[in-house]
Amino acid sequence: MVFGRSTWRRLLAPVAAVCLAAAAAGAARAQSSADLLAACKNEADNAAARIAACGRLIDDAATDEELRAEAHLQRGVLNEQSGNKEAAIQDYSAAIKFDSSNALAYFNRGNVYDQMGEHDLAIADYTEAIKLDPSDADFFNNRGQVYDTKGEFELAIADYTEAIRLDPNNPRPFYNRGLALANQGEYERAISDLDQAIKLDPNDAESYAARGAAHEEMDNEEAAREDYRRALKINPDHEEAKEGLERLGDK
Repeated sequence: MVFGRSTWRRLLAPVAAVCLAAAAAGAARAQSSADLLAACKNEADNAAARIAACGRLIDDAATDEELRAEAHLQRGVLNEQSGNKEAAIQDYSAAIKFDSSNALAYFNRGNVYDQMGEHDLAIADYTEAIKLDPSDADFFNNRGQVYDTKGEFELAIADYTEAIRLDPNNPRPFYNRGLALANQGEYERAISDLDQAIKLDPNDAESYAARGAAHEEMDNEEAAREDYRRALKINPDHEEAKEGLERLGDK
């Protein structure tokens, strides 16, 4: 049985306002840029209006690379959320061009490359994000997911382990490491990780279904049935759990 992962992505964009230093002669322009930045970030407005505001800010702040980087990053997030992946890539790339030290821009671009199946490009971006900020657990978790997709389970496990060290209260790296271990046939260790994922998030049907599959591989049929039933209690349409019960003769 191949244990497939459910992708976990954290879409990041900074929320702190960029400081606008302006001399008295440029005060009117600075105020305009501040207003455009606020509109670009205004989560209460619709995506089209925010994208337009970000675009005006990019044009308005032609000589302010920090501000342009911020606007491109914000617009990249909006384009990604809207499903416009190519535009998102262009914006994240522009943000990196104007501010090559921005780990979030690399991380977000890595997420989009992963969605597009460009796994090597995704890994390169996650790796750069990690170099710039090695304290963010999600950077390691998401790179691990791409290694998982490529079947490079040892590298994936190493990344999940580091993500767990950085954020031991996040169930996703435990879940992901459990799947990677299961794919290597290490079912007992996989179940231990999935136990922890369930402890941290007892309402995640995916973790129950994955643990059920690991129990099934170890011929612990009753434990497998119980986990599949729990998964279906949370999500009655969970296909893997349904299929598991059918394999075990429990429909």
